[in-house]
This record gives sequence, structure tokens and C-alpha cells, in this order.
Amino acid sequence: MTPEQITLVDAVAALLSLPLDPGCESHWSRFFTLPDGGKLYFSAGRKRGCLHISTGVPETLREHKPYYRAGEAPKTSIHVSDAKAAPRIVADIRRRLLPEHDREVAACTANKARHDDHNAKRLLALTQVAAPLGERIVCDEQSGDPLPLSIDRQGKFSLFAKPFCDSLKVEIETSPEIAGKIAALLATL
Repeated sequence: MTPEQITLVDAVAALLSLPLDPGCESHWSRFFTLPDGGKLYFSAGRKRGCLHISTGVPETLREHKPYYRAGEAPKTSIHVSDAKAAPRIVADIRRRLLPEHDREVAACTANKARHDDHNAKRLLALTQVAAPLGERIVCDEQSGDPLPLSIDRQGKFSLFAKPFCDSLKVEIETSPEIAGKIAALLATL
């Protein structure tokens, strides 16, 4: 970006009351933090005298972006002339870019809510198997998804439980006598 473009971009961000993102240290582009935690990116356009402006959803929602068919995805980037005044660029951003960003954030938020609800059900199902055996459930640090449960009581049994959508797969390896008792217990259900 040219020094003039950087000055223009900073003026646009000031009119939108957006702070410069702490991670923005590049002279090739500038990005600012939106009120919802997302980002507003500015960079030089492909053509001379043009700015490329795009948005990004908040970091916590990125993995929940939906897949769109051709032509259905929100338009999250625009090109504007750097000859425009800052108030006109702000108007373009508010009219053409921010409503589409809001639509994408809403879709990501809905996907995250479904994922969290699904995870809670899977965690409950695993807990109902682990708790009577005195075991705890471990979740993946990044996604929060519960990891499969593996219990080995040497000489007695080994149990493996993995949660799926609306079911729980349980594999038990044990002696024939204990397997018979488990089968008798299952028959009473």
C-alpha cells in the first residue's frame, strides 16, 4: 500500500471508530478489529488506484464457517477506488460489506450453537459410561470435542466407548463368563 492509501485507510477506520488490530504490523495491508471481534482488512487492489477491502469472522467462529454452493456465499470483499473520499468509502463498506459480514457471522454463530449442543450430548453420553467406573472424560483442547473413552481393567475387562451423532459405540473385551453376565443384563433392558 502507498503512504497515501494508508492515510486514507486510517481515515476510513477513524470514521468507523475501529481500532487498529494489535497484530497489524505490515506495510502491505492494514486490518482493524470490528465490534463483534471480526476483522476489516485493507490492501492494495490488483489494479493501480484501487483498494481491496474484506472482512473476516471472529477467530472463535472460523472453524464453524458454513459451506456454500456457488453464488450463495456472502460477498465478504469489495474493491473501491482510492480516489474516493473517506466518507464515501465508509458508506460503501456499510452498504455493501458489513451486512454480508453480519450474515456470515450469524451463520457461523448458528453452526457453533449446533456444534456445542451436539458436543454436550456426546459428553453426557460418555459421562454416563465413565462415571460408574470412576473415570473422567477428556476433551480435545482446540475443538472441545470429547475424546473416545478407553478403560483397561487388567484381567477383568477392557472397554472402549466412542460417541457418534445420536448414539454411543461401546466395545467390551472380557472373559466369556463376564460377557454372559453383560448379555443377561442387556436382556433385561
